[in-house]
Amino acid sequence: MKIDKVKILDYTRKHFSWGKAVLVVFVIFIIFIDENSCIQRIRYDAEINDLRQQIAAQNDTTDYYNRQIERLKTDKNVVEQIAREQYYMSKPNEDIYIVEPKKQTP
Repeated sequence: MKIDKVKILDYTRKHFSWGKAVLVVFVIFIIFIDENSCIQRIRYDAEINDLRQQIAAQNDTTDYYNRQIERLKTDKNVVEQIAREQYYMSKPNEDIYIVEPKKQTP
């Protein structure tokens, strides 16, 4: 079965419209090529969601440290506990012994 070029040209002339062609080119331009294309918008939305998650995590961290600061301001026992445990401070005439766990050798 041979394809007749005349039939193809005839079909194209009947169904081709410059308006449709311009519309198709415009849609392709909007979806793929333009700076504000749909694909670029999807990427931007994903980046915005990632940044919002990072902001939420940072806000949680900030809240934690603000609670720690308030706890340190109000409870003197906490300050003493941190000074003893992290900075190995002691009261006068008090001996401190640091016991480290035994390291396992292979």
